[in-house]
Amino acid sequence: MAVVNPPPKTPTAKVGRQPARRNLHPVNQLHFDEATLGERMADRVAGAIGTWRFLILQGIFIIIWVILNGFWLTHRRWDPFPFILLNLCFSVQAAYTGPVLLLAGNRAAQQDRLRLEHTAAVEEAAIAVTLEILKEIERNTECTLKVAEHVKRRRKKPA
Repeated sequence: MAVVNPPPKTPTAKVGRQPARRNLHPVNQLHFDEATLGERMADRVAGAIGTWRFLILQGIFIIIWVILNGFWLTHRRWDPFPFILLNLCFSVQAAYTGPVLLLAGNRAAQQDRLRLEHTAAVEEAAIAVTLEILKEIERNTECTLKVAEHVKRRRKKPA
């Protein structure tokens, strides 16, 4: 039965912070470990805003708002046509959505740069290993040729 070791402690396991999340790729783990609370929130908000679920829910909210204010509540309207309060809500949403999306985009670009640096380092290490293997193959080939030459000479000698 295999013993499973607990994941190593990371800087995010400090008191008052979200527990460390395990990622499969070291760049993703580094990116998560170095993120501040605001950066993680920006990533989550940007991830939620850019979904069909968000668009559908917002569309349903708008339809309900228009129905309640335009048709159904004829005497108790809190935002009569042209729906200035709804427009204000959209303006506030847009004012915060733009910078949040920019923050998340900047973090994605930073993660891409980290991933590229990591890939380059791994590739350089792979090239070094490949060159070492090629040198070893060349040494083995030289030894094999020497052995073949020795065997040839031994066969040519009369017994």
